[in-house]
Amino acid sequence: MARRSPISLERTPPPALIRAGLRFRRALQRAADRLLPPEGLAWEKVTSLQTTSVIAALVEVGAFDALGRGPASAAALAAELDLHADTLERVMRQAADEGLLRRRRGGYELTAVGDAFREEHSPTISHWARHMNTAAVRRAWATLPATIRTGEPSFPAIHGKSIWQHLAENPDEERLFANAMREMTGLVKAWVVDGYPWPESGTICDVAGGSGPLLAAILAARPRLRGMLVEAAGVLPEADRHLAAAGVRDRVELVEGNIFERVEADADVYALKDIVHDWDDERSLRILRTVRAAMAPGARLVLVETLLDPDDPDPIATRIDLHMLTQCDGGRQRSAAELRALMTAAGMRPGGVHRAGTTAMIEGVA
Repeated sequence: MARRSPISLERTPPPALIRAGLRFRRALQRAADRLLPPEGLAWEKVTSLQTTSVIAALVEVGAFDALGRGPASAAALAAELDLHADTLERVMRQAADEGLLRRRRGGYELTAVGDAFREEHSPTISHWARHMNTAAVRRAWATLPATIRTGEPSFPAIHGKSIWQHLAENPDEERLFANAMREMTGLVKAWVVDGYPWPESGTICDVAGGSGPLLAAILAARPRLRGMLVEAAGVLPEADRHLAAAGVRDRVELVEGNIFERVEADADVYALKDIVHDWDDERSLRILRTVRAAMAPGARLVLVETLLDPDDPDPIATRIDLHMLTQCDGGRQRSAAELRALMTAAGMRPGGVHRAGTTAMIEGVA
């Protein structure tokens, strides 16, 4: 049986425990690194690009799902999945070295980390792995040197269009991205539900909430609360299906809208999860002003974000920040003070900052 972490995605751990765990892990890694020559460590870091490719490939061919049914040799998996046995063995060998698989009686079994890439794992990370390995995402990361020189975001610089335009023109990648975003919400939704005093009744509006995984989780925990989901027209059919499957569709009104132009929703609380981090300050302010225009006096806006404290940055926020730099149009992680300043500029009075796990809820009041 794989050893499990004391930090659970189903319970909300104190943020201090998360930070302490990350610091302790880094301290252990640095202590172990002192046993090796720096050149060897440098080589290992450069070749870490292979890890993403290995994970995405094993997800794509169904190896993690197959191993979820029990340990197997590469030859047996290759026969089951119609793969090349020797090549699969070589890839699984590195997956074992990365701690995703464990050798067992001439075959392999999943570790707890590898299990997270099964399609049926809850929450799975399988779609995120495949998204990170797409050619468009990889090319944007490869353009990072030019971004460092110019400050221009990588994705539009190399592709000549925003990631949102690219996804709209490539439906398969758009579906993959939507599933990946649902997975990212799955990682923190229990923390978000428990970490903020969502109302017991009234109406909550999830703005640009995708297919509605966060809204569904909040409504499931608040049986007397009603919801609204504001999204682009093309997203609403998938939201309809997801909310129905979650058993909350009868309490949700689906509303077509555009975060830069109009949000026609009368609610007590509005939520924006991981939206403003996609954009620079100017466009983030446009989004916040659009939402503010819909808010009645006393209504609240809750930004759900991973905060980047410039004086004490944690590795999770730092990684997300660089991903925003390479993939989005001026996107970045911000501190609570920076987000509150944007809300003030949009005509809101800053409220509380509620931290839960690795995420935070920053409140603004109309």
